[in-house]
Amino acid sequence: MRSATRRGVVASLGLTLLGVTLAAAPGTAAAESIPAPEASSPAAYVAYLTEKAAVGDTRAQEVANQFKELPAEKQNRFLELINDPAPTQALVEEADKAPEETTARSTLADGDVVIERVGETGEQPETASYRDMWASYTVYDTIFGIKVTKVSVRTNYQVKGKDTTKVYPGSATHYNYIPAASFSNSPVKEWISSPPADNAQSETIWKATWTGGIGSWTARERVWGDYRGFVGGYLK
Repeated sequence: MRSATRRGVVASLGLTLLGVTLAAAPGTAAAESIPAPEASSPAAYVAYLTEKAAVGDTRAQEVANQFKELPAEKQNRFLELINDPAPTQALVEEADKAPEETTARSTLADGDVVIERVGETGEQPETASYRDMWASYTVYDTIFGIKVTKVSVRTNYQVKGKDTTKVYPGSATHYNYIPAASFSNSPVKEWISSPPADNAQSETIWKATWTGGIGSWTARERVWGDYRGFVGGYLK
């Protein structure tokens, strides 16, 4: 599994979302903060989450409860991290992980932010001749133990013995509890790679933008699997 890497950096380093560095737009002062009234104070951020929960986002209430449990100084630091794209700390580039390693973590902002990469797999009950399986690759941003963003891509496929014989439509999911940021993704593509690799693969292109056009990033997320399940993935 490969670590997420920087892509499309325009200016100086900023808060790293999903392992991809957020950069200030050209001509924008690095110290300029994003106007985000929904996160201007702890009470405003809780109100933002409560509003999301009221329209069906069940996880938003969990995030609100976790946030309210933080001491006041950590609540304020939390809001600084999600509101300000100014340079904080560069995420050190990591070496590629072995394909069989399904989890990797890295930290920034003196350990306040943790970026977690997770590969998972599963399968339906085996029939006499084939197995339907899936593999996913997910990246989380966590601040003080609270998961504030997630992007995930999943491949669904069929195997017979050790051969990948069919790939079904893949899927991509995300959540985001940073008010000033928004996420979108391209349609998921899927295919079977050429033998001998013989992997089912799915990928999507994510784009995140910040209020006021101050920063954005674009990254490709891909996952692949075979008869063993999850083989590898990346966000870069």
